[in-house]
Amino acid sequence: MNVTLCFQMNLRLIQLLLLLFLTQGIVAQKTASKKWWVSFTDKNNTPYCTCRPAEFLSARALERRARAGIPVEEEDLPVDPAYVRKLCAQGARLHHTSRWLNAATVIADSATAQSLLRLPFVREVEYLGPDLRILNPPDRPAKERKPLQHPPKLKNSGSIYGYGALQGSMLGVPLLHTAGYRGKGVWIAVLDGGFTNVDTLPHFDSLALQGRLFQGRDFVERDQAVYESAMHGTTVLSVMGANLQDYFVGTAPDATYFLVKTEDTGGEFPVEEANWIAGAEWADSLGADIINASLGYTTFNDTTLSHSYSQLDGRSTLGARGASIAARKGMVIFNSAGNSGDEPWKYLGVPADAPGVVAVGAVQHDGSRAVFSSVGPAADGRIKPDLVAPGDMVVVAGDKGTDLQLSSGTSLAAPLLSGALASLWSAFPEKTAAEIMDAVYKSADQYTQPDNLRGYGLPDMTSAWLHLAGYLSNGTPNNAGPGLFAINRAADQMSFLVFADLSSMPDTLLLKDIWGNRLPCNTYSIERNRLSRLTITGIGDLPPGYYTVEVFLPSGLLSLRVLL
Repeated sequence: MNVTLCFQMNLRLIQLLLLLFLTQGIVAQKTASKKWWVSFTDKNNTPYCTCRPAEFLSARALERRARAGIPVEEEDLPVDPAYVRKLCAQGARLHHTSRWLNAATVIADSATAQSLLRLPFVREVEYLGPDLRILNPPDRPAKERKPLQHPPKLKNSGSIYGYGALQGSMLGVPLLHTAGYRGKGVWIAVLDGGFTNVDTLPHFDSLALQGRLFQGRDFVERDQAVYESAMHGTTVLSVMGANLQDYFVGTAPDATYFLVKTEDTGGEFPVEEANWIAGAEWADSLGADIINASLGYTTFNDTTLSHSYSQLDGRSTLGARGASIAARKGMVIFNSAGNSGDEPWKYLGVPADAPGVVAVGAVQHDGSRAVFSSVGPAADGRIKPDLVAPGDMVVVAGDKGTDLQLSSGTSLAAPLLSGALASLWSAFPEKTAAEIMDAVYKSADQYTQPDNLRGYGLPDMTSAWLHLAGYLSNGTPNNAGPGLFAINRAADQMSFLVFADLSSMPDTLLLKDIWGNRLPCNTYSIERNRLSRLTITGIGDLPPGYYTVEVFLPSGLLSLRVLL
């Protein structure tokens, strides 16, 4: 065989191998696994019934709904399991289901997905993105707008909150905590992309040791491993749940937290909206009171799937439809507004546009809007964002030891507000979400003149607390010395919030009118905390005017002047 012939044969062999490789590549591309949203036509044959809600909703979830007068409806019923089995019989693999939207997310190649349309109970099949290979880097950084920095060395601030003092005080949290309301009994589901090192960082020791930190569920990989993939969820959790006294304390250190992974760190695709809905449905069935989701969706890796501004009407996208239902189930849903305020897009994302979802924008330390905070309105003209919270140069947990860092983004504004609300709600566990949020909105600094930059503004949880408790402010909340802070005048009694050490019962208590005349009163009681509550009963029908309450303590006389 001559050299020329040998070369020609080898060249032909190479061409055949290359053609075979390309052909296999095309076939593999056609049969590659993808994720699909499969909508069902009905729940006619479901074995579940609204008359037996305990089969799919916890007792706590049912109690929350009953308290708010929210009925269990057909949309709460799980999807028909027979429908799911038939999808799988066609070759699809189940990712998860949505009872609220009566659908399933499945993994299948394009041909299998199209074959599902021939099933009589399938209404629609929608492409959600590729079935990505899961990537779980243990130290994936939080995707915030500014590089993480270490905070300056802490000087003696005199605050138990340490580095968390400023961001908590901007929301009126310290006085609630002083009164003993730090989120106890309130359940918060945190939807995020991963919670790396939460199981080892000392910031969360008290949560773990007291049984208030739970691995919820991973709706990306369909397991219960959530301490992976990203530090983003770790920083989000830290501004709520951290509890290192005198060093770094969050806005709800006594709340209970459920960690839910819905964000796929391998890429941006609409399947993450389906994951968000699955996470919210799980949180609802569990009995969560608050959902915090520092997530948002506008642009995807496949730009043909990206959302347009006209779709941000609270009903056109998958994520918004699911989130708007979540907001009707008696929970408070906080979702970050987004960090595109100084970019060409500038608007908020999905599902922050959904009705009932509290879209949270970011403000600087002086209360002015952070330039990166996404703006509204929603495409149908509704005010967005709804509220704002600190989000610029926020102190968060670092990735090892007791390290702290500075970070910025509406991803931090939302959990700061979630924790603040949990502390408020723990003072009034009998109240509904609607009642609590009504007081929060009324406490915001732009309540009467909302706009699409800061929404209704920056809320004050102390003001909301006084409003819900029926107190009238009669002093300065930040007053650290002895004195009257607020008063509640009810039938035949007066209650006072007092900055004073009333740890011992007073020897004498006198009620006097403006002329110094002693007035009759039957009894008094004191609820002791770092902020004391003094109640005097049997005062009769006192006319409006100035009165003085004299409390004779072993340490001396405490005189409180009040205006009724």
